[in-house]
Amino acid sequence: MNDKPLAERLAELRQWLARERPQIAQAYDRMVEHLVRSGAGAGALRAGDAMPAFGLTAADGRFITSAELLSTGPLVLSFYRGAWCSYCQTELTALRDAHDAILALGGRVAVVSGEIGGRGVAVARQHDLPFDVLSDVDLGLALAFGLVISVPGEVREIYEHLGYDLARINGNPSWFLPIPATYVVARDGGIAAAFVEPDFRYRMDPTEILAALSRLKAATA
Repeated sequence: MNDKPLAERLAELRQWLARERPQIAQAYDRMVEHLVRSGAGAGALRAGDAMPAFGLTAADGRFITSAELLSTGPLVLSFYRGAWCSYCQTELTALRDAHDAILALGGRVAVVSGEIGGRGVAVARQHDLPFDVLSDVDLGLALAFGLVISVPGEVREIYEHLGYDLARINGNPSWFLPIPATYVVARDGGIAAAFVEPDFRYRMDPTEILAALSRLKAATA
């Protein structure tokens, strides 16, 4: 377990990349600037919206519905880009470290990516994740949440050079990814809190998740 706050862990990653791989860091800066200018994520679901009903396949092969995920209490639903993404790995381990505290507040965690081919199983085992890892084939759920973006050519070339062939990883030639986003969803399906950030180098801190769950618990007490 890493006791550092998620924001600090992510800052260390950004600093390392800027120092050790400045060309990639600068390409990421340009990608984020383009996403912001183009309004990426502007139409994403936010607090106060209703979560769409869905069913996805979990890493262990089970078919899990949103109704099942909400059957015992609030849901923490986090979209991540893929197991190949260091920022996503850092977020996943932070959610793992906060899992007991989330459970104590009645919450349940599920994380979603577009990866196929057993990669959900691999990331769950690698990081000892105690929650559901779901496969969003062709990013259908991410699209319903308003989170899908296209990877620009410059970054695509970088990923291909690094061996991140998203067409193969996601089983789709489009080179689309979800904007990383985290939602805290009340048991009735209403979104109580949302973090949608086109700059994938930032994520919702578990302390914010716990605060949202605490508010939901207090409201139903």
